[in-house]
Amino acid sequence: MLIKALCWIRGYLLIRMKGRSPERFINLCSNRGIYIWELKNVLGEYEFYIMLRDYLELKPIAYKTKTVPFIKRRFGLPFLIQKYRKRKGYVLGILLFSVFLYIMSLFIWDINILGGHTYTEEAMVKFLKTNEIYTGIQKKNIDGQEIEELIRGTYKDIGWVSAEIKGTRLIIKITETNMPAPAVTTTEPVHITAAKDCIITSIITRTGVPQVDIGTVVKKGDILVSGVVDIIGDNGIMVNKKPVIADADITGKTFYEYEDTFSMNYKEKSYTGNKKIGHQISFMLKKINLYSPSIPYKKYDIIVDELMLHFSDNFYLPMSHSSIYYVEYTEDNKRYTKEEAVEVAKDKLKRYFDKLIEKDVLIIENNVKISIENNTCIAKGNIIVQESVKEYRTIKDNEWRFIETDESIGNNN
Repeated sequence: MLIKALCWIRGYLLIRMKGRSPERFINLCSNRGIYIWELKNVLGEYEFYIMLRDYLELKPIAYKTKTVPFIKRRFGLPFLIQKYRKRKGYVLGILLFSVFLYIMSLFIWDINILGGHTYTEEAMVKFLKTNEIYTGIQKKNIDGQEIEELIRGTYKDIGWVSAEIKGTRLIIKITETNMPAPAVTTTEPVHITAAKDCIITSIITRTGVPQVDIGTVVKKGDILVSGVVDIIGDNGIMVNKKPVIADADITGKTFYEYEDTFSMNYKEKSYTGNKKIGHQISFMLKKINLYSPSIPYKKYDIIVDELMLHFSDNFYLPMSHSSIYYVEYTEDNKRYTKEEAVEVAKDKLKRYFDKLIEKDVLIIENNVKISIENNTCIAKGNIIVQESVKEYRTIKDNEWRFIETDESIGNNN
Protein backbone atom coordinates (compact mmCIF):
# COMPACT_ATOMS: atom_id res chain seq x y z
CA MET A 1 0.00 0.00 0.00
CA LEU A 2 2.83 2.44 0.86
CA ILE A 3 4.66 1.66 -2.40
CA LYS A 4 1.47 2.27 -4.41
CA ALA A 5 0.98 5.60 -2.64
CA LEU A 6 4.56 6.69 -3.42
CA CYS A 7 4.12 5.70 -7.07
CA TRP A 8 0.92 7.74 -7.27
CA ILE A 9 2.59 10.80 -5.72
CA ARG A 10 5.53 10.64 -8.15
CA GLY A 11 3.42 9.65 -11.15
CA TYR A 12 3.63 6.58 -13.38
CA LEU A 13 2.67 5.53 -16.93
CA LEU A 14 1.15 2.58 -18.78
CA ILE A 15 3.35 1.99 -21.85
CA ARG A 16 2.46 0.06 -25.02
CA MET A 17 5.61 -1.04 -26.90
CA LYS A 18 5.90 -1.97 -30.57
CA GLY A 19 9.00 -3.15 -32.38
CA ARG A 20 11.22 -5.98 -33.50
CA SER A 21 13.34 -6.58 -30.36
CA PRO A 22 11.17 -6.24 -27.25
CA GLU A 23 13.27 -8.76 -25.33
CA ARG A 24 16.44 -6.72 -25.93
CA PHE A 25 14.55 -3.57 -24.90
CA ILE A 26 13.55 -5.17 -21.59
CA ASN A 27 17.10 -6.44 -20.93
CA LEU A 28 18.59 -2.98 -21.52
CA CYS A 29 16.05 -1.44 -19.13
CA SER A 30 17.09 -3.93 -16.48
CA ASN A 31 20.81 -3.27 -17.06
CA ARG A 32 20.29 0.49 -16.67
CA GLY A 33 18.26 0.11 -13.47
CA ILE A 34 14.95 1.21 -15.01
CA TYR A 35 12.18 -0.50 -13.06
CA ILE A 36 9.19 -1.80 -15.05
CA TRP A 37 6.36 -3.90 -13.66
CA GLU A 38 3.29 -5.91 -14.68
CA LEU A 39 4.84 -6.73 -18.07
CA LYS A 40 2.40 -8.64 -20.30
CA ASN A 41 1.83 -9.55 -23.94
CA VAL A 42 -1.27 -7.99 -25.51
CA LEU A 43 -2.07 -9.07 -29.07
CA GLY A 44 1.60 -9.51 -29.95
CA GLU A 45 2.68 -6.23 -28.33
CA TYR A 46 3.99 -5.59 -24.81
CA GLU A 47 2.47 -3.44 -22.09
CA PHE A 48 4.09 -2.45 -18.81
CA TYR A 49 4.10 0.24 -16.12
CA ILE A 50 7.01 2.62 -15.55
CA MET A 51 7.72 5.58 -13.27
CA LEU A 52 7.30 9.01 -14.89
CA ARG A 53 10.87 10.02 -14.07
CA ASP A 54 12.22 6.93 -15.93
CA TYR A 55 10.27 7.51 -19.14
CA LEU A 56 12.75 9.99 -20.65
CA GLU A 57 15.53 7.43 -20.23
CA LEU A 58 13.74 5.10 -22.66
CA LYS A 59 14.59 7.20 -25.74
CA PRO A 60 18.18 5.92 -26.35
CA ILE A 61 17.09 2.35 -25.54
CA ALA A 62 14.18 2.57 -28.01
CA TYR A 63 16.51 4.02 -30.71
CA LYS A 64 19.02 1.21 -30.22
CA THR A 65 16.41 -1.60 -30.26
CA LYS A 66 14.22 -0.12 -33.02
CA THR A 67 11.16 -0.15 -30.75
CA VAL A 68 8.46 2.43 -30.20
CA PRO A 69 7.18 2.89 -26.62
CA PHE A 70 4.16 5.17 -26.48
CA ILE A 71 2.07 6.31 -23.54
CA LYS A 72 -1.30 4.60 -23.24
CA ARG A 73 -2.42 5.99 -19.83
CA ARG A 74 -1.14 8.39 -17.18
CA PHE A 75 -1.55 8.02 -13.40
CA GLY A 76 -0.66 10.04 -10.31
CA LEU A 77 -0.53 13.43 -8.65
CA PRO A 78 1.59 15.28 -11.29
CA PHE A 79 -1.04 14.63 -13.96
CA LEU A 80 -3.88 15.53 -11.58
CA ILE A 81 -2.22 18.89 -10.87
CA GLN A 82 -1.67 19.48 -14.59
CA LYS A 83 -5.31 18.64 -15.35
CA TYR A 84 -6.65 21.12 -12.80
CA ARG A 85 -3.93 23.78 -13.01
CA LYS A 86 -6.47 26.30 -14.35
CA ARG A 87 -9.01 25.44 -11.66
CA LYS A 88 -7.13 26.83 -8.68
CA GLY A 89 -10.20 26.94 -6.46
CA TYR A 90 -10.78 23.22 -6.94
CA VAL A 91 -7.16 22.37 -6.11
CA LEU A 92 -7.18 24.74 -3.13
CA GLY A 93 -10.35 23.08 -1.84
CA ILE A 94 -8.69 19.65 -2.02
CA LEU A 95 -5.63 20.94 -0.18
CA LEU A 96 -7.73 22.61 2.53
CA PHE A 97 -9.81 19.47 2.97
CA SER A 98 -6.61 17.41 3.27
CA VAL A 99 -5.31 19.80 5.93
CA PHE A 100 -8.67 19.58 7.74
CA LEU A 101 -8.53 15.78 7.75
CA TYR A 102 -4.97 15.83 9.08
CA ILE A 103 -5.89 18.21 11.92
CA MET A 104 -8.97 16.13 12.78
CA SER A 105 -6.79 13.00 12.92
CA LEU A 106 -4.91 14.49 15.89
CA PHE A 107 -7.98 14.28 18.14
CA ILE A 108 -10.26 11.62 19.64
CA TRP A 109 -13.79 11.85 18.24
CA ASP A 110 -15.29 8.58 19.49
CA ILE A 111 -14.93 6.70 22.79
CA ASN A 112 -16.04 3.07 22.65
CA ILE A 113 -16.47 0.92 25.79
CA LEU A 114 -16.44 -2.86 25.30
CA GLY A 115 -17.05 -5.74 27.68
CA GLY A 116 -18.95 -3.96 30.45
CA HIS A 117 -21.72 -5.91 32.20
CA THR A 118 -22.57 -3.89 35.30
CA TYR A 119 -21.34 -0.52 34.05
CA THR A 120 -23.02 0.89 30.94
CA GLU A 121 -21.12 2.67 28.20
CA GLU A 122 -22.86 5.94 29.07
CA ALA A 123 -21.83 5.70 32.75
CA MET A 124 -18.21 4.91 31.86
CA VAL A 125 -18.00 7.76 29.31
CA LYS A 126 -19.39 10.15 31.94
CA PHE A 127 -16.81 8.94 34.47
CA LEU A 128 -13.99 9.47 31.96
CA LYS A 129 -15.24 12.98 31.19
CA THR A 130 -15.06 13.95 34.88
CA ASN A 131 -11.40 12.90 34.71
CA GLU A 132 -10.60 15.07 31.69
CA ILE A 133 -10.88 12.27 29.12
CA TYR A 134 -13.52 13.18 26.55
CA THR A 135 -14.33 13.34 22.84
CA GLY A 136 -12.35 16.19 21.34
CA ILE A 137 -9.22 15.65 23.45
CA GLN A 138 -5.88 15.59 21.64
CA LYS A 139 -4.42 12.11 21.27
CA LYS A 140 -1.05 13.30 22.59
CA ASN A 141 -2.73 14.07 25.94
CA ILE A 142 -3.96 10.49 26.39
CA ASP A 143 -1.94 7.90 28.28
CA GLY A 144 -3.47 4.43 27.94
CA GLN A 145 -1.71 3.10 31.02
CA GLU A 146 -2.96 5.98 33.16
CA ILE A 147 -6.54 5.35 31.99
CA GLU A 148 -6.23 1.66 32.85
CA GLU A 149 -4.90 2.44 36.34
CA LEU A 150 -7.61 5.09 36.87
CA ILE A 151 -10.44 2.68 36.07
CA ARG A 152 -8.98 -0.20 38.08
CA GLY A 153 -8.32 2.08 41.05
CA THR A 154 -11.84 3.53 41.03
CA TYR A 155 -13.88 0.41 40.27
CA LYS A 156 -12.67 -2.40 42.51
CA ASP A 157 -14.90 -4.93 40.74
CA ILE A 158 -13.18 -4.30 37.40
CA GLY A 159 -10.20 -6.60 37.27
CA TRP A 160 -8.86 -6.08 33.75
CA VAL A 161 -8.75 -2.97 31.56
CA SER A 162 -7.25 -2.25 28.16
CA ALA A 163 -7.14 1.26 26.63
CA GLU A 164 -5.87 1.80 23.11
CA ILE A 165 -6.10 4.45 20.41
CA LYS A 166 -7.13 3.36 16.91
CA GLY A 167 -7.33 6.18 14.41
CA THR A 168 -9.56 8.82 15.99
CA ARG A 169 -11.18 6.36 18.41
CA LEU A 170 -10.36 5.53 22.01
CA ILE A 171 -11.32 1.89 22.60
CA ILE A 172 -11.55 0.73 26.21
CA LYS A 173 -12.12 -2.94 27.00
CA ILE A 174 -13.05 -3.94 30.55
CA THR A 175 -13.66 -7.21 32.36
CA GLU A 176 -15.37 -7.23 35.73
CA THR A 177 -14.03 -9.46 38.50
CA ASN A 178 -17.23 -11.48 38.67
CA MET A 179 -16.32 -12.68 35.20
CA PRO A 180 -13.07 -14.45 34.22
CA ALA A 181 -10.33 -12.24 32.80
CA PRO A 182 -9.04 -12.75 29.26
CA ALA A 183 -5.77 -14.52 28.55
CA VAL A 184 -2.64 -12.46 29.20
CA THR A 185 0.77 -12.96 27.61
CA THR A 186 4.16 -11.78 28.83
CA THR A 187 7.62 -11.18 27.39
CA GLU A 188 9.71 -11.02 30.61
CA PRO A 189 10.64 -13.72 33.13
CA VAL A 190 7.63 -14.49 35.35
CA HIS A 191 6.11 -16.95 37.79
CA ILE A 192 2.64 -18.33 37.16
CA THR A 193 0.47 -17.66 40.22
CA ALA A 194 -3.09 -18.54 41.21
CA ALA A 195 -5.65 -16.00 40.02
CA LYS A 196 -8.07 -17.08 42.77
CA ASP A 197 -8.59 -19.62 45.55
CA CYS A 198 -9.14 -23.04 43.98
CA ILE A 199 -8.31 -26.75 43.82
CA ILE A 200 -5.91 -27.63 40.99
CA THR A 201 -7.55 -30.05 38.54
CA SER A 202 -5.00 -30.06 35.72
CA ILE A 203 -1.45 -28.79 35.17
CA ILE A 204 0.66 -29.21 32.04
CA THR A 205 4.01 -27.44 32.37
CA ARG A 206 6.11 -26.47 29.37
CA THR A 207 8.59 -24.05 30.96
CA GLY A 208 9.44 -23.53 34.63
CA VAL A 209 9.24 -25.67 37.76
CA PRO A 210 5.76 -26.82 38.90
CA GLN A 211 5.08 -26.16 42.59
CA VAL A 212 1.70 -27.91 42.88
CA ASP A 213 0.08 -31.19 41.91
CA ILE A 214 -3.45 -32.12 40.88
CA GLY A 215 -5.67 -31.88 43.95
CA THR A 216 -3.57 -29.19 45.67
CA VAL A 217 -5.60 -26.48 47.41
CA VAL A 218 -4.15 -23.05 46.63
CA LYS A 219 -4.92 -19.45 47.53
CA LYS A 220 -4.89 -16.43 45.27
CA GLY A 221 -1.29 -15.35 44.65
CA ASP A 222 0.33 -18.73 45.42
CA ILE A 223 3.07 -19.69 42.95
CA LEU A 224 1.86 -22.56 40.74
CA VAL A 225 4.84 -22.74 38.37
CA SER A 226 8.11 -21.08 39.34
CA GLY A 227 10.00 -19.14 36.72
CA VAL A 228 13.29 -19.68 38.59
CA VAL A 229 15.14 -22.76 37.32
CA ASP A 230 18.09 -24.32 39.20
CA ILE A 231 21.23 -24.97 37.17
CA ILE A 232 22.91 -28.16 38.40
CA GLY A 233 26.62 -28.81 37.94
CA ASP A 234 28.32 -32.10 37.06
CA ASN A 235 28.64 -32.97 40.75
CA GLY A 236 24.87 -32.69 41.23
CA ILE A 237 25.15 -29.44 43.22
CA MET A 238 23.23 -26.31 42.24
CA VAL A 239 25.67 -23.79 40.83
CA ASN A 240 23.32 -21.04 39.68
CA LYS A 241 19.72 -19.99 39.10
CA LYS A 242 18.13 -18.76 35.89
CA PRO A 243 14.89 -16.79 35.42
CA VAL A 244 12.59 -17.93 32.58
CA ILE A 245 9.09 -17.20 31.33
CA ALA A 246 6.99 -19.82 33.09
CA ASP A 247 4.53 -21.42 30.67
CA ALA A 248 1.80 -23.90 31.55
CA ASP A 249 -1.87 -24.78 31.10
CA ILE A 250 -3.49 -24.86 34.54
CA THR A 251 -7.13 -25.33 35.46
CA GLY A 252 -8.70 -25.29 38.86
CA LYS A 253 -12.02 -26.01 40.54
CA THR A 254 -13.50 -22.85 42.01
CA PHE A 255 -16.85 -21.10 42.34
CA TYR A 256 -18.77 -17.89 41.66
CA GLU A 257 -21.25 -16.36 44.05
CA TYR A 258 -24.50 -15.47 42.30
CA GLU A 259 -27.33 -13.30 43.57
CA ASP A 260 -30.21 -11.61 41.74
CA THR A 261 -33.45 -10.16 43.09
CA PHE A 262 -36.48 -8.48 41.53
CA SER A 263 -39.96 -7.46 42.62
CA MET A 264 -42.98 -9.59 41.81
CA ASN A 265 -44.74 -6.39 40.73
CA TYR A 266 -43.77 -4.78 37.45
CA LYS A 267 -45.05 -2.37 34.85
CA GLU A 268 -45.66 -3.60 31.34
CA LYS A 269 -45.19 -1.18 28.46
CA SER A 270 -47.60 -1.14 25.56
CA TYR A 271 -46.59 0.95 22.56
CA THR A 272 -49.43 2.78 20.85
CA GLY A 273 -47.68 3.18 17.51
CA ASN A 274 -47.67 6.98 17.77
CA LYS A 275 -44.34 8.76 17.40
CA LYS A 276 -42.77 12.10 16.59
CA ILE A 277 -39.41 12.61 14.89
CA GLY A 278 -36.90 15.41 15.44
CA HIS A 279 -33.60 16.06 13.66
CA GLN A 280 -30.28 17.34 14.94
CA ILE A 281 -26.80 17.80 13.53
CA SER A 282 -23.51 18.06 15.38
CA PHE A 283 -20.31 19.73 14.22
CA MET A 284 -17.18 20.03 16.33
CA LEU A 285 -19.19 18.83 19.36
CA LYS A 286 -21.74 21.65 18.93
CA LYS A 287 -25.33 20.41 18.56
CA ILE A 288 -27.77 22.25 16.29
CA ASN A 289 -31.47 21.41 16.34
CA LEU A 290 -32.94 21.32 12.86
CA TYR A 291 -36.43 20.39 13.99
CA SER A 292 -37.91 19.76 17.47
CA PRO A 293 -41.54 18.55 17.42
CA SER A 294 -44.02 19.35 20.19
CA ILE A 295 -44.71 16.20 22.24
CA PRO A 296 -48.37 15.61 23.17
CA TYR A 297 -47.71 12.27 24.90
CA LYS A 298 -47.72 11.73 28.69
CA LYS A 299 -45.26 8.83 28.54
CA TYR A 300 -42.79 8.16 25.78
CA ASP A 301 -39.40 6.70 25.04
CA ILE A 302 -36.70 8.78 23.40
CA ILE A 303 -34.66 6.85 20.85
CA VAL A 304 -31.68 8.57 19.24
CA ASP A 305 -30.35 7.19 15.98
CA GLU A 306 -26.99 8.91 15.42
CA LEU A 307 -25.00 8.54 12.23
CA MET A 308 -21.44 9.76 12.72
CA LEU A 309 -19.38 10.61 9.66
CA HIS A 310 -16.39 8.30 9.27
CA PHE A 311 -14.09 7.17 6.47
CA SER A 312 -13.24 3.80 8.02
CA ASP A 313 -13.96 1.80 11.15
CA ASN A 314 -11.28 3.77 13.01
CA PHE A 315 -11.32 7.23 11.37
CA TYR A 316 -14.28 9.15 12.80
CA LEU A 317 -14.92 12.86 12.28
CA PRO A 318 -16.70 15.35 14.59
CA MET A 319 -19.77 15.54 12.35
CA SER A 320 -23.01 13.62 12.77
CA HIS A 321 -26.73 13.61 12.09
CA SER A 322 -29.23 12.39 14.68
CA SER A 323 -32.84 11.34 14.20
CA ILE A 324 -34.65 11.62 17.54
CA TYR A 325 -37.75 9.44 17.90
CA TYR A 326 -40.36 10.15 20.59
CA VAL A 327 -42.36 6.91 20.89
CA GLU A 328 -45.59 6.91 22.93
CA TYR A 329 -46.46 4.07 25.31
CA THR A 330 -48.87 3.26 28.12
CA GLU A 331 -48.13 1.31 31.31
CA ASP A 332 -50.16 -1.43 32.96
CA ASN A 333 -49.49 -2.71 36.49
CA LYS A 334 -48.74 -6.43 36.39
CA ARG A 335 -47.67 -9.10 38.82
CA TYR A 336 -45.68 -12.23 38.15
CA THR A 337 -47.14 -15.55 39.16
CA LYS A 338 -44.74 -17.78 41.07
CA GLU A 339 -44.15 -19.85 37.95
CA GLU A 340 -43.50 -16.78 35.79
CA ALA A 341 -41.07 -15.31 38.34
CA VAL A 342 -39.14 -18.58 38.48
CA GLU A 343 -38.90 -18.64 34.68
CA VAL A 344 -37.63 -15.04 34.62
CA ALA A 345 -35.00 -15.87 37.27
CA LYS A 346 -33.94 -18.99 35.33
CA ASP A 347 -33.63 -16.96 32.14
CA LYS A 348 -31.37 -14.41 33.87
CA LEU A 349 -29.26 -17.24 35.31
CA LYS A 350 -28.97 -18.85 31.88
CA ARG A 351 -27.67 -15.59 30.39
CA TYR A 352 -25.07 -15.48 33.16
CA PHE A 353 -24.08 -19.09 32.34
CA ASP A 354 -23.77 -18.19 28.66
CA LYS A 355 -21.31 -15.41 29.51
CA LEU A 356 -19.24 -17.85 31.55
CA ILE A 357 -19.24 -20.41 28.75
CA GLU A 358 -18.10 -17.74 26.28
CA LYS A 359 -14.99 -17.41 28.46
CA ASP A 360 -14.27 -21.18 28.29
CA VAL A 361 -15.52 -21.79 31.82
CA LEU A 362 -16.83 -25.32 32.45
CA ILE A 363 -19.85 -25.35 34.77
CA ILE A 364 -19.67 -28.37 37.07
CA GLU A 365 -22.45 -27.76 39.59
CA ASN A 366 -25.28 -25.26 39.96
CA ASN A 367 -26.21 -24.55 43.59
CA VAL A 368 -28.37 -21.48 42.91
CA LYS A 369 -31.75 -21.67 44.65
CA ILE A 370 -34.79 -19.62 43.60
CA SER A 371 -37.33 -18.54 46.21
CA ILE A 372 -40.16 -16.03 46.70
CA GLU A 373 -39.96 -13.93 49.87
CA ASN A 374 -41.78 -10.71 50.84
CA ASN A 375 -43.05 -10.05 47.33
CA THR A 376 -39.51 -10.51 45.97
CA CYS A 377 -38.03 -13.25 43.79
CA ILE A 378 -34.55 -14.18 45.01
CA ALA A 379 -32.01 -16.28 43.11
CA LYS A 380 -28.95 -16.93 45.28
CA GLY A 381 -26.17 -19.50 45.61
CA ASN A 382 -22.82 -20.52 44.19
CA ILE A 383 -21.81 -22.01 40.87
CA ILE A 384 -18.95 -24.51 40.97
CA VAL A 385 -16.81 -24.32 37.84
CA GLN A 386 -13.55 -25.42 36.29
CA GLU A 387 -11.51 -22.77 34.51
CA SER A 388 -8.03 -21.48 33.81
CA VAL A 389 -6.69 -20.05 37.07
CA LYS A 390 -3.31 -18.68 36.10
CA GLU A 391 -1.92 -15.18 36.12
CA TYR A 392 1.63 -13.84 36.02
CA ARG A 393 3.96 -12.26 38.53
CA THR A 394 7.26 -10.66 37.60
CA ILE A 395 10.35 -12.37 39.06
CA LYS A 396 12.37 -10.15 41.40
CA ASP A 397 16.17 -10.07 41.19
CA ASN A 398 16.61 -11.34 44.75
CA GLU A 399 14.71 -14.51 43.85
CA TRP A 400 17.41 -15.79 41.54
CA ARG A 401 20.62 -13.75 41.89
CA PHE A 402 23.31 -14.97 44.27
CA ILE A 403 24.39 -12.25 46.67
CA GLU A 404 28.15 -12.52 47.14
CA THR A 405 29.45 -11.51 50.55
CA ASP A 406 32.96 -10.34 51.34
CA GLU A 407 34.04 -12.38 54.37
CA SER A 408 37.10 -10.16 54.86
CA ILE A 409 34.94 -7.25 55.94
CA GLY A 410 34.05 -7.16 59.61
CA ASN A 411 35.37 -6.49 63.11
CA ASN A 412 37.13 -9.26 64.92
CA ASN A 413 37.78 -8.08 68.49
